[in-house]
Amino acid sequence: MAGGRAQHGNPLVRLRPRLPFLLLAGSLAGTACFVSSKVADSVAKEVIIFVDFSESIRGENMYLIEQDFRELIIPSLEPGDRILVAPINEKTLTGFHPLVDTSLLAKPQFNGWSDNTLAYKKEVKAVEEQVERAREELFTQVPEALAQGGSSLKTDIFSSLVMAEKLFDNEPTRKVLILMSDMIVDYPPYRFDKISWSPEKNEELLAELAEKGLIPDLSGVCVYVSGVSAGTAELAGQIGDFWQAFAPKRISLPPHRSGVSNCCGSRVAFRDRCTSQTSRRWR
Repeated sequence: MAGGRAQHGNPLVRLRPRLPFLLLAGSLAGTACFVSSKVADSVAKEVIIFVDFSESIRGENMYLIEQDFRELIIPSLEPGDRILVAPINEKTLTGFHPLVDTSLLAKPQFNGWSDNTLAYKKEVKAVEEQVERAREELFTQVPEALAQGGSSLKTDIFSSLVMAEKLFDNEPTRKVLILMSDMIVDYPPYRFDKISWSPEKNEELLAELAEKGLIPDLSGVCVYVSGVSAGTAELAGQIGDFWQAFAPKRISLPPHRSGVSNCCGSRVAFRDRCTSQTSRRWR
């Protein structure tokens, strides 16, 4: 399998496209949360990435994850940004330990009344050089961290979303969450590949999750998902329907699946403070 295409049949069966998408492919570089603007330039990004280390995300799929870091995520980092990479596993809440946590040096503020322009430009250049060195270090650090991430027998996506809420809490930044996972929860009492799915089951499960406090408030966070897949097209569609039902609890979804979104350019974008720009069509 290559380039995000299924080997056989329905492309939803083994969907491995680029970021961002829920069930369709897209380009991270062209989305509003990652595109510079006069407003956004003054506000740093906090990019939190949860990576699934279960057996289904090994081999070629891990190579594609590394490629997303190399070609899309790391080059998008600017002065003042923070990137945190953590595993999706059964210890997300009880033993959270990020694989990478790096904050880039921020540019100095310029005061036209008191600052010397030449000195300021020299300071900015020094910061930019340090940021570039930090990016270069991440190109090495991230693959090494992924290689040492180990493996997990369980996929607890709900706890990862709850942890993301805690990590983002009260941060005055542009918030970006990336889930690199097949989105098949496999953590007691939930086994998404064993559930008899139906609209009624979706509602039952959502009510149970809400009662347990497992539907986090990620208002203002732009969310991207990479790595969605399932054993059959039918199962992929059913699990996709669940996440579509989960999303409106805290998320603003596009009105249809034709590929145009009005919130942060993503297929899944949480409400409120996302940039209200229309993204390019999905590729």
